[in-house]
Amino acid sequence: MTPITLTGTTLPLTGLTAIADGAPVMLGRAGIARMRAGEHALSEALGRGDGIYGTTSMVGAFKDSGVADDDRPKYALRLLRSHLLGTGAWLPRRLVRAAMATRLNTLLTGHTGAGIHLAESLAALLNAGITPAVPEYGSIGCADVGLMSHIGASLLGEGVAFGPDGGTPLPAATLLARSGLRPMVPGPKDVMSVLSSNALGVAGVALVTADLRARLPLLLHVFVLGAAGFGAFGIPWETARQTGMEAESRVARFLQGLTRPGDWTPRRNLQDPLSFRCMPQIAGALVVALDRVEATLAHSLAHADDNPVLLDGRAMTSGASLPLALAVDAQALVIALCHYARSALGRILALCREDLSGLPRNLTLDPGRQVAFGAATKLAADLTTAILRESTPASLYQIPVANGFEDEASYLPSVARALGLQTTLLSPLIALEAMAGRQAIHLSGARPTDGPGTLLTELQCDVPLLDDSGAVSDAVHRTEAVLDRFAARFTADPPAEFRFPPPPSFQESAHA
Repeated sequence: MTPITLTGTTLPLTGLTAIADGAPVMLGRAGIARMRAGEHALSEALGRGDGIYGTTSMVGAFKDSGVADDDRPKYALRLLRSHLLGTGAWLPRRLVRAAMATRLNTLLTGHTGAGIHLAESLAALLNAGITPAVPEYGSIGCADVGLMSHIGASLLGEGVAFGPDGGTPLPAATLLARSGLRPMVPGPKDVMSVLSSNALGVAGVALVTADLRARLPLLLHVFVLGAAGFGAFGIPWETARQTGMEAESRVARFLQGLTRPGDWTPRRNLQDPLSFRCMPQIAGALVVALDRVEATLAHSLAHADDNPVLLDGRAMTSGASLPLALAVDAQALVIALCHYARSALGRILALCREDLSGLPRNLTLDPGRQVAFGAATKLAADLTTAILRESTPASLYQIPVANGFEDEASYLPSVARALGLQTTLLSPLIALEAMAGRQAIHLSGARPTDGPGTLLTELQCDVPLLDDSGAVSDAVHRTEAVLDRFAARFTADPPAEFRFPPPPSFQESAHA
């Protein structure tokens, strides 16, 4: 795989996902120079006798307790081990690699005071395919100290990690030795720089955001299948293109580009159910949420969120360890996904109602003899309800810790966890929508063309219609596989309407 050069100034989601999927990394020269300057500034600050939180002092409730110069190396190890507190299942290796890349890129800003050997050690782990075993629970999102500590342990040859081939975690010291690597000897602020980072929460949001961005075109292709089978009006798309918000107009233009006159004939008077009629607004809200999260991520992935930070040669107290803006934006994405899931359920149910769709009840092929989608709607309802349950605003549930000294938190890892669960559950829900749309097209005689027509053909080749002759869950899994292959076509070259940064609006293009 092509190496990704980390610069400390920017890290596109495409680069982060490539590293998560196994790409090696290189350290940019400018970033190395900034780190050396920051390391020198830290040395001078220590020489002046400046107080530096977590280095010359202890942390949290014991911030007023000093650390003697000769005790500093042993204190750093005590600090790390006291924060090895994660529990639960191991986080996916892909997520941990993304977190390591995030921390590495933010080190290259030069604002942490960490030594260049810390960056080199992180890069060496990534390039050797060694992934620290990090438990799921232990961070409230004001620096992931209880989880990043497990990455720090692997750097020091302690704890357990996954080797290049995965499998069962092994002692980190064993894996380092096999790769010809030595445990890192930490400098004055290296351990604090490993701990004092929200890299896991940031990486979790980033990976889900990248996945959703890539799957947006698929979601709308599936919607068009349902619209064709339902006989929905396309007029609301033109209305949204001309008068909607910028994101709504982007969605409307994309939908119009997927259809041609004659693909299907509307079968009602004037208006459809809102889950069909308002797709530019529903998907537009999702696009707005994605754009906002990605804009905030662009800052977070290239910003030292340490406390303290090194600025102008001084170690300065920082509040950047609270990534509240990203947590709030990510929670807005959680809510936007809830609305999209609810609308998908609405379309499935509308397709199954003969009074709304004009098609046989539950899209049965043999009325009175087949259940068809009758039972499948219960799965759709369960998936949607589970997605909606994740909308609780995690960042509001903070209990003061560290003797009341730490009385704010973002719970960013919890928000990332909610997003991850939502996207996992969205996959079978969208598969059910695709299955319902495909069955409705079979019953209605609609003839979608272009991308939706291609998707329909692939579904027809790989997935049987629901006729009570096989397990519904098998059809769902086979449909998910077709949709995954179809979505992969947009990963390298996403449609212009959904790229980030967003394209100029229609009005701006026209003016230009």
